[in-house]
Amino acid sequence: MVILAAVLWVGAAAPSLGQNAVRPPELNVHYFRAETAWRTGGSVLEAKARVDRVLDELPNDVAARKLRAQVLLTMGRSTAALVDARRAVELNPQDGEAHLILCEAAFMDGDTATAARALDRASALVLEDAGLHIRLSWNAMHLGQLDKAEAFARVALNLDPNEAAAHYQLARVFVLKKQLDEAASVLARGLRASILEPEVIARDTVLARVRGHEELQNLLGQ
Repeated sequence: MVILAAVLWVGAAAPSLGQNAVRPPELNVHYFRAETAWRTGGSVLEAKARVDRVLDELPNDVAARKLRAQVLLTMGRSTAALVDARRAVELNPQDGEAHLILCEAAFMDGDTATAARALDRASALVLEDAGLHIRLSWNAMHLGQLDKAEAFARVALNLDPNEAAAHYQLARVFVLKKQLDEAASVLARGLRASILEPEVIARDTVLARVRGHEELQNLLGQ
């Protein structure tokens, strides 16, 4: 759950209201405090209570729907998150992140068919955003679509070569594809550039499988 939350934080888009939603200042404060509480790993209960207040008055607020869905996912409440994610997509079908959140919620709720469809839709709408491509890759990886996962991670790395999460994610995909030399090369480049941290690699259950690779021996201090 902690890793999922970290992935959800990457590439969060600027808030977008529904066509008819105009968020007054008081509710705007609640929205941004809810977002801060969730994004910083503070109180998810506070985040949920604050975003609930927004949606009680503005049920068509797309950004609030997306935020509450992500808060609910952090709480492990995937079925409730799926309701908000579906509504966000209905309100703004062109919102790529809304489709991505729908993918995440559907996957956690065990509906892989809906997750796969939402992933495809999200990938068609998410363009120049490294963080969202990392999330696309993460979800494709968990859906077993490793070629797509690799492609999304490569795009993320091309968009932002200094984004550590993109290096880690591309390396994870290579490990799962049993391409250990490629995984080691990605990690080695990141370590040499001081973008990656040996401790993160050691803690990651997927990346730890490649720690013994000869290309990483000196870089990991082993």
